[in-house]
Amino acid sequence: MRATKPKNAVFIVENQETIQLLADFTRAEIIRLLNRHSMTEKQLSDELGITKAAVGYHLHLLLKAGLIEITRLEAEEHGIIQKYYAPVAAMFIIDTDNIPKDVKRFFIQTQIEHLRGMFIVFRLYQHISEVSSEKLEKLASALLKQLKEVAQKHLNDESPKDPESFRVKIYSEAVAKLTEQKEWRSLFENKRKVKKR
Repeated sequence: MRATKPKNAVFIVENQETIQLLADFTRAEIIRLLNRHSMTEKQLSDELGITKAAVGYHLHLLLKAGLIEITRLEAEEHGIIQKYYAPVAAMFIIDTDNIPKDVKRFFIQTQIEHLRGMFIVFRLYQHISEVSSEKLEKLASALLKQLKEVAQKHLNDESPKDPESFRVKIYSEAVAKLTEQKEWRSLFENKRKVKKR
């Protein structure tokens, strides 16, 4: 059983129950692993270090929500049929207008982690001075909204060969858009001091 059409590059998740489903490290990691290549329940169990039953539970929820699909069936030596799973899109973007309050912190924290990584590099090359916790939190919310805007331009794109490179592209576009906004422009301006000779 093969997927009849290529998966999309981006899927914007609007359903609140599905958004809640994605507010989970294990399910997010399952999707990330499946983006590399389709895998079986057993392969995921070995990779994640959790039981097949636990993986099966997460796969069931992701399948039911339409976030993953079975891409092929393969008979093993003893006649057991193995199902191979893959996500329906290379990247899932959360619709910020529909995030339930009880999981909003999860998605804000995820964006803070992404921004923290960016700012470490900016700081390393002296492109940025200080970023307060309050400003980082506000920027994380702004980034979530900007990701949705950028994703809307890529809704009809076919899935990229390298999902991680695609994620970097989407985040780069979103951050570039933020740097154009008056509220955030000064934060991203080059702070490197030119040395006088």
